[in-house]
Order: sequence, then C-alpha cells, then structure tokens
Amino acid sequence: MKRFAFLIHPRDISDAARKLFLFKFLPDKLVELIIEKWGFSVCSRFWVKNKAEGYIIGIGLTAERMLNLPLEIVRKKILNAVLFAQDKLKVEVIGLGALITSVTEGGNWLVKQPKIKSAITHGDTYGVAVAQEGIEKILNICKFTSKDRKIAIVGAYGLIGREIAKFLAKKGYPLTLIEKTEEKVNLIKKKLSEINLEDKIFLASTNLKDISTADLIITATSHPSALLESEYLKKGAIIYDIAQPMNVSPKLIKERPDIIKIDGAYVDINGIDLGFDMGTPKGTTFACLVETMMMALEGDRDHHVGEIEEAYLEKTKKWAKKYGFFHAPFTSFGKPIFLEGP
Repeated sequence: MKRFAFLIHPRDISDAARKLFLFKFLPDKLVELIIEKWGFSVCSRFWVKNKAEGYIIGIGLTAERMLNLPLEIVRKKILNAVLFAQDKLKVEVIGLGALITSVTEGGNWLVKQPKIKSAITHGDTYGVAVAQEGIEKILNICKFTSKDRKIAIVGAYGLIGREIAKFLAKKGYPLTLIEKTEEKVNLIKKKLSEINLEDKIFLASTNLKDISTADLIITATSHPSALLESEYLKKGAIIYDIAQPMNVSPKLIKERPDIIKIDGAYVDINGIDLGFDMGTPKGTTFACLVETMMMALEGDRDHHVGEIEEAYLEKTKKWAKKYGFFHAPFTSFGKPIFLEGP
C-alpha cells in the first residue's frame, strides 16, 4: 500500500491540547517546554480510499517558537521528523503544513539534504487551486466587478499570495498588495510586470492600514498570530483568510460584526476519517494535506517545492475532480456561514 506523511505543528497552546488534554490545565510556558523536549510524535494513522496509508506527525513547536528559535534548531527538528517518516514509517511522500514550509524555504532546504529520498511537497499548489475556487465563489455571490470593488492581498509575495495576485489581476481587478518589507513589495510588482499586469496594481505597500478601502481582503502570510486590526477594515468587508496560523482573531469579529471572515482553502475530503482533530470543521481539512494524499494516490514521486508551476497546478485540479475533493462549504472559525449577494 502507498504511504505518505503530513507534518504539522501546534499553531498555539490550544492546538497542543488536542494531542494531550492535560495540557489545558498547565501553564502555557510549561506546555511549550514539554512539547519542545518531546521533539515530534505521530498524531494519527489513517487510510485513504483503501489505497494509501497516511500519518500525521506533529512537531513540538508552536508558531511563535517556530519563527523565533534559531533557524538551525527548528530545521533540525523538522529534518528528524522527515527522516523518521521516511526511514521508519517507509513513506514515499511527505507534505509540509503551516509554517514548516516557510522555515524550510518553501521546502527547498529539505530536498537539498543528502539523506532525503521521499518526495517532498509544500502542498501550496493545491492550496492555490482551492483558494481560487473559494474566491471565485465569493466574487460571483457578491457580484464583484473590476469597476466597483477593491481587493487587497496581505502576504502578496508568498507562494500562495503571488499566485492569487496573478489570478485576480488577469480578471481585471485593481489590487492593493501588502508585504512586510520593501524588498518583497518590489518583488511582487516585478512578478506582475513580467506578465504585463503591472497596470492592475492599485497600490503596493508595507502599511497594513492601506487595506482600509478594500471590499475583499485575502490574507496569506506566514505571521505567527492574528495581524488584522479593526481600524484597518472597511465597513462590511469580507476577509478570506488562507493563513495558518490565521491572520484574523475571533475577537476582531466580535468587535466588528459587520465583517465577514471566511476560513480559506478548507477542503471537503469526501468522508475520509483523519483520526485527528486539526481544528478544521468535521469532514474537512487543509488543502496542503489533500495535495499530499493525491500525490500518494497518483504515485507522483517528484518534489513540489519552491515556485508553483502552472502545469502542476492544473494537474492538482484534475486529481481533485477524480477523487471528489472540493472547496468545503464556507465557515468562519469552523462555524457555517451563508454568504449573500447585494
């Protein structure tokens, strides 16, 4: 039977408590210390359509620790988990979840390690496919046109952000592109100019407050916590939040009930039981995990890291149709929501 593994990490301490209930009753700092000493653990073993055996492996670092510890320490923990999956569990494909992609240079660092034999994917290719599906649905329901609605992308030069920028620019939408450094702002501007879409950049900026005129905001950053603040948001704005950890907090939505927050790039997995709660609504999971599953089912043993390739993007869309995967019904923090047009 084909085998694959998917690497995750707790976004925060509440995620760690899904693995061990006792963590709910311990101080956060103590929990962080325990899980870091733990290293990694197999959270689940499950089967996909009786054709593939999957493992979910949790690395003992919260999002904050993942980004703030010395990079060599973080990468060593990740490599240890990857080699365990490859050599002990005998998996053929390994997917990277949440911030694991960011700290391994989109997976490029991993595939350069001499001991790596399994295929590695960051899973963001199918993440783009599913996000396009969800955004298209929002545009249709809300009757967005390129003449009267503004769209902002936060994390516009990330692997997913830049593909969404190209997708929307080709549809004619003027875009506000937000990145954390001037260097990345200039890089995303260059990307769009290379395909003659620079005229669709309404604004490119490092200032989050520049999203204040946007009707739709797409967030796709590698930030370890919520980024968006109430004062940055236009009345009635819709946020499609692809980021993991999320860029929008429940507190913000309580403060601003006029704002609609949609959980981005969740996939309906057609009855597959993962055997582990990763915080998504029942019957759904993250697109990056689904891409890993599909690679295993299809016998794809190529690495899919770094830049997203158009041909492979189209291939993941075909695979999804074949296996019955599609964008999950819209939710906000896991609870169903119903989007209405004007």
